[in-house]
Amino acid sequence: MPSRRTPARPKAPRLPRFSPTRLSLYIFCPRAYYLYYDQGLRWGGQTAGFALGGSLHRSLQLFHDRGGAAQVPLEELLEGLRERWNPSVYASPEESQAHLAAGEAALQRYYAGETEPGRETVWTEKMLQHRYERFILWGRLDRLDRRPEGSLEVVDYKSGRLETSEAELHGSLALRIYQLLTARTYPGAAVHASIHSLRSGHRATLSRTAAELDRVEQEVIEIAHTILDDEMMAATPGEQCRECVYPRVCPPGRRWLAEHALPAGRPGLPSGGETG
Repeated sequence: MPSRRTPARPKAPRLPRFSPTRLSLYIFCPRAYYLYYDQGLRWGGQTAGFALGGSLHRSLQLFHDRGGAAQVPLEELLEGLRERWNPSVYASPEESQAHLAAGEAALQRYYAGETEPGRETVWTEKMLQHRYERFILWGRLDRLDRRPEGSLEVVDYKSGRLETSEAELHGSLALRIYQLLTARTYPGAAVHASIHSLRSGHRATLSRTAAELDRVEQEVIEIAHTILDDEMMAATPGEQCRECVYPRVCPPGRRWLAEHALPAGRPGLPSGGETG
């Protein structure tokens, strides 16, 4: 007699995954979100600044993975940047050399201010995620530290600016999500967040209470559910159209730009870019 096989259980459908970048693009404009993620119309290309930032991230990841300043001499940190440098992504040898010099200067500043008694780097460049009923929230964090008193601190590197502020930290959806993900991954731990401006060494830090993180969570859930329930993904024309590359395939955005042309001699905003 033929053997009876137990019917295989149908696989549960995979939940949609939302990162800070995806959520931010929907807030920017639902139509841009649709064109980028659903239609695959990628915008922008790798800029010199973006390439420099990636090189610095990789160098600092290796630096901390090997024990930081206690184990790695400054020259080894700089040599790691030089060994992994890719001049082909820059427009000319002169541009490549200028960005390499800027990267070396940033790492020298970072090295000089890196040590703090009692601070420990838990890990670098790691993805955290948290599952909700209808979606998964995820984000890739640059670095997580344990502070001397035992609390945790999310450290986000910025390679393109000289300074930051607490107001920027309050307004950053990405930092709010990184703090939330860390708090859900390490229950009971106090979680701080900071932005480290690599060009200057300037750093701003803030903390959020458990109640504040609960409000962040509700904000994220509302945005994600709005995306999941949005069947139209209609354009929301406005000033953001000046930063968008999609008006050529978005009639509402194209009309808005025609109706709100800038006065002669006033520069427009540069084109934006989506990176993940």
